[in-house]
Amino acid sequence: MSYLTIDQSTSSTTVFLFDENLTIKKKISKKHQQIYTSEGYIEHDPNEIYKNLLDLMKELKEFVILPPKFLSITNQRETFVVFDKSGKPLYNAIVWQCRRGQKICDLIAQDSKVNDIISNKTGLKLDTYFPASKLKWLFDNHPEIKEKVENGDALFGTIDTYLIYRLTNCMNYLTDSTNASRTLLFNCKNNNWDDDLKKIFQLDKISLPEVKESSSEFGSTSFEGLYDQDIKIFGVIGDSQASMVANQCFKEGDTKITLGTGACTLTNIGTKLISSKNALTALSFVHDNKPQFSYECLTAFAGATISWIENNLKIIDSPQETEKISLELEDSGGVYLVPAFAGLSAPFWLPSAKAMFYGITASTNYKHFVRASLESVAYQIVAYLEYIKEKENIEIPKIIIDGGMINNHFLMQLISDLTNKKVLTPLFADMSAYGSLLMGMLVSLGSKSFSDLEKFLVKYDTYSPKNNEKAYKNFQAWKKVVNNHFIKT
Repeated sequence: MSYLTIDQSTSSTTVFLFDENLTIKKKISKKHQQIYTSEGYIEHDPNEIYKNLLDLMKELKEFVILPPKFLSITNQRETFVVFDKSGKPLYNAIVWQCRRGQKICDLIAQDSKVNDIISNKTGLKLDTYFPASKLKWLFDNHPEIKEKVENGDALFGTIDTYLIYRLTNCMNYLTDSTNASRTLLFNCKNNNWDDDLKKIFQLDKISLPEVKESSSEFGSTSFEGLYDQDIKIFGVIGDSQASMVANQCFKEGDTKITLGTGACTLTNIGTKLISSKNALTALSFVHDNKPQFSYECLTAFAGATISWIENNLKIIDSPQETEKISLELEDSGGVYLVPAFAGLSAPFWLPSAKAMFYGITASTNYKHFVRASLESVAYQIVAYLEYIKEKENIEIPKIIIDGGMINNHFLMQLISDLTNKKVLTPLFADMSAYGSLLMGMLVSLGSKSFSDLEKFLVKYDTYSPKNNEKAYKNFQAWKKVVNNHFIKT
């Protein structure tokens, strides 16, 4: 028995073959082009992504002995495609990082009631990070696309919807609740598309895909004849939520941080959508008609900060150097980086803030910049965790961290010290893929309880907090820099 999983991310598509013990037998990836337009917009070619997927599945098939039991899918959230009824894209996929809808958001925000409406129904904030404003931009700038969508000759969908549609021979126009919840058009309280939200963005004439629970069947595929028989599609879920499932964060207070290019922190808050002033509220998943919600913090620059000092400042040759250099120093020499390269997110919410190094003296050297940059990753996360503990009364028993940066032991220990919590890092690397597989397992097992997944829990390394008063004083100093230079009253 075997299982297939697709992880369609911002930079690449990866396919997995799991065996009956849910162990990876084969994993193959292929990157796709990042398209940066002259206006600074960010796009992907949907045809390239789909072709890469078919090529990868053809290569993977050589290692498949018996027909796979099912296919699961996880995907980059918020990126969307508009395509015709034959599956042909009418425009490049508009990527979640793209800010082309900012002016539309600014115009909509002139109505003071809008933010409350959006927050109360979606848990999110009016921001061009989410698709609605960018779809409005697409309609405004390409009226021929607007006409086709409103006439029912073309369809809107997040990446999961586009892949499901193509894989099922243009038969199934579907999405799951986690992806739908990221559009600003979906009411998370009643688990359905919302006419009032559509009207806010002047999208009230469009049809939207049927929304299913992540632990559902989404059709079947032969990968355009690659397999002699169709493979069921069980389990579709956005990548951050998939990681939460993989780490089995099913109890209130359970907290998962994914540290990659950016950082995504999710803290389980139970079954009710509770809006927060300085945090997003995310729909974690819906299973057996029961929703789970989380407070969410999205940080644009985590690993990207380290890439910046490598590629722009050229003071390191690889990200791995940051740990060694940081351990050579007692501290950052009074240097602090506020990594507001794309503004500052929760709990500060300063979208116009610009990045800065503070505290440079004649004795400062490049190593201080390196350590300050690495520490800034921890500081952003810890500031948010302090906020939800103090302002939202959320008690966090432990912190689970996954993603590419967990191999930096200095950073993991620092987060443990600053929060005074144990930090757990999974020994299994591909947690989003694994989470979608577990959602598929719920379908396959006919299970209504997450307790049935306990036997699939991965193993972890553990970092225990040390009494590090100096580190905490440095964190307080960093917060003072933010407050004095960005939050002036």
